[in-house]
Amino acid sequence: MADDAPWYEAALLVGVTNALNVVADSPLESLEPACPSAEADAVFAEIRAFYDRADVPTAFRRVAADPGYLADLWGATRRVFTDNRLTRRHKEALAFAASVTTRSSFGTAFHLSEMRRLGVGERGVMEVLGVTQMFSSYTKIADTLQLEPDMGDIAAVDHSPAPGGSKPSTRSAEARSLQAP
Repeated sequence: MADDAPWYEAALLVGVTNALNVVADSPLESLEPACPSAEADAVFAEIRAFYDRADVPTAFRRVAADPGYLADLWGATRRVFTDNRLTRRHKEALAFAASVTTRSSFGTAFHLSEMRRLGVGERGVMEVLGVTQMFSSYTKIADTLQLEPDMGDIAAVDHSPAPGGSKPSTRSAEARSLQAP
């Protein structure tokens, strides 16, 4: 299960990236507070330091009217983009790919600028874009042809929990069904 940790990390990253993109790409400029609260300003300072920039990315400005929501969104973002099993550069590349695939104008520009800030050159950007294009094309072809997955017989379904999750019950399905009302 430890071998799966990078996949769970990548999946969480894609989920948080999508959340940021949805907020930033929506036409909600009017929700940005004219004068953020002291709580929001404290979070903004962390965001500026993390991204080494003078401004605060749109997604965070849009939710600043609710300091609790801002703090939660920022906490999740900081957690998934901090080096762990995957490096921050790798994570920005994944976020860029997810943003390109979902056609997020905010995410594409933001994560591209982060990749460049973290030292990814043109060849690296083009490699990420090429891999993203290839998989996106294959997926679109499979969807158009309404193909069914053909990998079901390769491996059994893994019912183990995500890293850090609870262990599956050892009781049998029959024993559980006997206790059901």
